[in-house]
Amino acid sequence: MMHIWTINLAIVIVSIIVAGLIAFELFQVRKINKTKLTVALSLLGIILVAEELVLFSAFMMWSSYDNPMYAYPSAVIASLSLIGLIILYYILRI
Repeated sequence: MMHIWTINLAIVIVSIIVAGLIAFELFQVRKINKTKLTVALSLLGIILVAEELVLFSAFMMWSSYDNPMYAYPSAVIASLSLIGLIILYYILRI
């Protein structure tokens, strides 16, 4: 069961990196054009990074359990979160 937790943690680490890239892009936009929308989007970037850090810490705490009741739903959560972040990053880069 440990390999599933390793995969979960790896996915969340990639998600943290992508969330950091999203936050960086949003801060670059804020630097160019300072409006209420860009400030709100910058806060969204900070929230995305914080969310992924919380997921990482939660998965680290849950990884001591060998119960598939925690492992498989956590893998789905991590995967969906990564897919959502990749789509958001792609939209920002267009």
